Amino acid sequence: MTRNSELQDFLKSLPKAEHHIHIEGSCPWDIMARTDPQQFDTPPPSWAGDYRFETFDDFEQLIFKYVVPWMISPERYAQTVETLFKVRREENLRYIEFSFAGIALEFTGLAPREIAQAIRAAVPQDMEARLYIGLHHSGFSKDQDRYLSEILDTPEIDGIDLHGPEEFPLRDWSKEFWKAAKSAGKALKAHAGELSGPSSVREVIEDLGVTKVQHGIRAIEDPSVMDLAVQAGASFDVCPISNVKLRNVSDISEHPLMKLEAAGIPCTLNTDDPFIFGNTLTDDYLAVAEGLNASPKQLAQFARNGFTTADLPQSSKLETIAKIDSLLDGYLAATS
Repeated sequence: MTRNSELQDFLKSLPKAEHHIHIEGSCPWDIMARTDPQQFDTPPPSWAGDYRFETFDDFEQLIFKYVVPWMISPERYAQTVETLFKVRREENLRYIEFSFAGIALEFTGLAPREIAQAIRAAVPQDMEARLYIGLHHSGFSKDQDRYLSEILDTPEIDGIDLHGPEEFPLRDWSKEFWKAAKSAGKALKAHAGELSGPSSVREVIEDLGVTKVQHGIRAIEDPSVMDLAVQAGASFDVCPISNVKLRNVSDISEHPLMKLEAAGIPCTLNTDDPFIFGNTLTDDYLAVAEGLNASPKQLAQFARNGFTTADLPQSSKLETIAKIDSLLDGYLAATS
């Protein structure tokens, strides 16, 4: 499939936001291969455009092969974030919500604040960033109360997310902690409706108070869950290339993104784990353009959604949306 260079230029010029990206899944391959060429001698096979994971466990095995040996210190987190922003700056990213994995605290022995401060120090001063920590459904294997208390007491952490294999129904500890986090002023997210069915989307909205759902795509299977999401004012942070490579949709042409958006659920486009999937944010926009026949107007709407659902002052949102509208008008005039 030939990619339209004019459309690519338009997409790269659009101010963009990203709401769903894992820091551990954004490892800097060039630095990794240069630092330890024996350990990191071959990039992930999942970079291939036609690659498909057989199971989610296969995906996690690549995490253990590449990410766990690399993400062992605050300095490595900082390097990863610095490289991530270098790439995203080239794509005109203006705002990001990203997360690091709570399970990394147990793997590395680091404290939440150590990692969070290293990440914060690596964020460019002119970039708006909101940092989340992602917790697995089962929580921590030990010292859970201490970890949860430290998370709430770490001001560098803006919010919490629910990560990992989707194991529903929710455990009582997560329902309690999401309430505590909200009381502490933390923002709330949860992964749902990716590996599990639409009832998981219902659970995170009703039981965790989440309105920023990560993925959420299987809500399409239950009209009542779709209605709930609309009534709750929920948005879905969708990762099209990730969804295809993990076989959560059979093909990009079958992705429910456009139906979710048309139903009144604002959707944003995101990369999820760009080191594992070998994608950029522009790639995901192009995948939607090519696989779902999304028009430039529709693609611009996804970019707008990234700012209307962002944690930004209203004046900043309106200024950026006006820029998107101007670029769209210019592109349509030039290509008509």
